[in-house]
Amino acid sequence: MPLLIKPREVAHVTILDIRGRIVLGEEIHLLRDAVRNLIAEEKKKIILNLADVDYIDSSGVGELVGAFTTVRNAGGELKRLKLTQ
Repeated sequence: MPLLIKPREVAHVTILDIRGRIVLGEEIHLLRDAVRNLIAEEKKKIILNLADVDYIDSSGVGELVGAFTTVRNAGGELKRLKLTQ
């Protein structure tokens, strides 16, 4: 299943609803681009809704850490929502 990312805004916070698998390859690039585009638009309060993510490999975990660092270095906050086992 390809990675799908749907952004929405609630009270000046951008929520990225993510569905699929965060794995090495195109999926990681989609997530990275989504976060960087938000930073470029000066949207620095970001929540990653991971409720519909069914698998994250080690590269995906690394990308989540990288996204956190990118947002923090830009003066923003990134939170994760609904982590699963």
